[in-house]
Amino acid sequence: MSDTLNSEGVVPEPRSRRRYFPLWEELSVLTAHDGRCVYCLAPSEVKDHVIPFARGGDDDVHNLVPACVACNLAKGDRTPLEFAALRLNPGTCSQGHPGKGLLRDELEDLRRRYETWVERIEFTQVELLYPRRSAWFKHDLAQTYFNAREQPTIRVKAAIFRAHYHRHIAKAAATGWGIDPRSFPFRIIQLRPWGADLSEDPGDWVSI
Repeated sequence: MSDTLNSEGVVPEPRSRRRYFPLWEELSVLTAHDGRCVYCLAPSEVKDHVIPFARGGDDDVHNLVPACVACNLAKGDRTPLEFAALRLNPGTCSQGHPGKGLLRDELEDLRRRYETWVERIEFTQVELLYPRRSAWFKHDLAQTYFNAREQPTIRVKAAIFRAHYHRHIAKAAATGWGIDPRSFPFRIIQLRPWGADLSEDPGDWVSI
């Protein structure tokens, strides 16, 4: 059986599958850029693909940035440039034409917004690819365990970690992401009876 050709008469490259993200990578991305969305600077909540997966972007860390849920949903399958254009508020004129340089103003607004986002994205990519930082997250989170009857999902674990782990991350960043092999495991305990249903509320957990 021959491969299916696309509209340009070329056999498309096979798409890679979405991959599983371990907790250390999840936290590494969400805490980059000071834990802020690269688009609006709100607290980060999810990972965003700079080049959307549906548009050929991959799941590698170099294509990921922290984002809030609102920006992530609004961006959808758009590139940052398309998303920046979407964020513009087109001017209107009662005379029936733009006039008075409104189109030029919109172009300038687009340029400023896009350049700002590109700077934040590039800064975040450098931060995420810094070997000492990656090694610290991988080492430190490998030792952490949850004292609960069942294991939370990665999403819930990430939320709980961010509620109790931020000082630990800030201290490591301030000291240059040094790894201490003698460090003690970071314990997360749920403040509920052992047989109770698993809580997804970070307030129901403590670190010791």
